[in-house]
Amino acid sequence: MKNKNISEEIKEIIEIAKKNGVEEFNLEVDGLKISFKFTSKETASFAEKETLQKEPEKEIITESANTFLVKSPLVGVFYRKPNPTSKPFVEVGDVVEKGQTLCIVETMKIMNEIQAEKKGKVIKIFPEDGSMVEAEQPLFELEEIYED
Repeated sequence: MKNKNISEEIKEIIEIAKKNGVEEFNLEVDGLKISFKFTSKETASFAEKETLQKEPEKEIITESANTFLVKSPLVGVFYRKPNPTSKPFVEVGDVVEKGQTLCIVETMKIMNEIQAEKKGKVIKIFPEDGSMVEAEQPLFELEEIYED
């Protein structure tokens, strides 16, 4: 922002505030005071437009008769590998045993290993490595392999 003039910087601050639904803002830097206040109608309508434009369509994920989903038990960061230099715990096409670690979900600096509930073949991995996941969000789809 150093190459911009002050009015461009102020406009940028106002736009950021509007996008984030800020109703009142005060800033004082080196003797310069900036204050503004929006009516809740202005911020609400702006935030609503942003939400409508940026809301991606959610994929509907269902289980079939011979598949099952492994869901996140908690909110956190999804990791496919035990550390950045290791290979992923599983890949699509791998057959996993009951109790085998599929991934890690980090919550509050605690690494929670997510394990397969049954033997199965990995069909799909839903989240991207390093992305945030919600509780009950599907992480993997596995095709169940029945023991004889």
